[in-house]
Amino acid sequence: MKKKKSFALLLLSIMLVVLSACGNSNSNSNASASSGAGSTASASPSASGSGEASPAAPAGGKIRLGLVGGGMTPIVAQIGINDGSYEKAGIEIDEKDFTAGSDMVQALVGGSLDVVLGSYEHVLRQIQNGLGVKAYAEIFNGVGYSLVVKKDAPYQSLAEVKGKTLAVTKVGSLSDTGLREGLKEAGLDPEKDVKLINGGSGATMLAAIEGGQAAGGMVSEPTLSQMVATGNYRVLYDPPFEFAGIVIMAKTDWVAKNQDLMKQFLQVTTEVNARAQQDPDSAAATVQKLFDKVPADVLKKAVATQLTKVPEGLKVTQGGADYVQKTQLDQGILKKEIPFADAVDSSLLP
Repeated sequence: MKKKKSFALLLLSIMLVVLSACGNSNSNSNASASSGAGSTASASPSASGSGEASPAAPAGGKIRLGLVGGGMTPIVAQIGINDGSYEKAGIEIDEKDFTAGSDMVQALVGGSLDVVLGSYEHVLRQIQNGLGVKAYAEIFNGVGYSLVVKKDAPYQSLAEVKGKTLAVTKVGSLSDTGLREGLKEAGLDPEKDVKLINGGSGATMLAAIEGGQAAGGMVSEPTLSQMVATGNYRVLYDPPFEFAGIVIMAKTDWVAKNQDLMKQFLQVTTEVNARAQQDPDSAAATVQKLFDKVPADVLKKAVATQLTKVPEGLKVTQGGADYVQKTQLDQGILKKEIPFADAVDSSLLP
């Protein structure tokens, strides 16, 4: 009997050791998978189960992302952030909002941002300054701002605002460029015939127009649709030209060190756009919390309008890029043309 008990105890001890080893193996495996989630690349077993590693694939990382808040020209990225698409892909987005594109690009140049969603004109300016910055995709083709005036304002065309004060988000930013082009087409000199002031965005811009500090202001969606929906405001000028308004830009040295992460970011952004194009109402519901003061019906209209401006495949359009360059040359900001190939890299797009 004692021998049987000893044998049983021995067998039980062996089983416990085996179970313990299996448990350690599983926990080690899980730990390895968890630690790989924050790296730029990881290897996984092949489907055949032979134990051979498959080609390395991006496994996420952190991106310090800059965008101009208050509007929805970067709508595709806003959807991806708020529906969890980037998070599900293992990409941690550290979002930083700015009131003007020029300030945001300075943060990129200074090293506190990795990727910026801003106008192509900033890419050209930084290249002229000798810095390695490129556009890797485009998520909005257009200026994205319209000049809004009170409904009872006497002006019926842009040519009639001569001598008036007009507000842009910030002088030197995208809204400023778009308005200056319109003024020149209307036969006015932006430097002499009008006064341009900084009006910010959202509530501050609305206050400038309502309070009389500006006869009109450059406003983006959804504030634009919301103001017009009240019946108290109307659009005096909507820039009609093709324009590389919002591109995904980054410093080339950062991209060189984080190529897999950048490719993955562009891949996810492309997928988000495809889903949003198919179901714009769902996209509007996703960003409703960002614009919680905008009625749902107004927001749906604004989102649908914005999505029509996203170029196919998120590729930077040659026509839009050329027009941006024209505005910078006309204003004397650029001293010479910068070749498209020197400012745009589409090789990381899916």
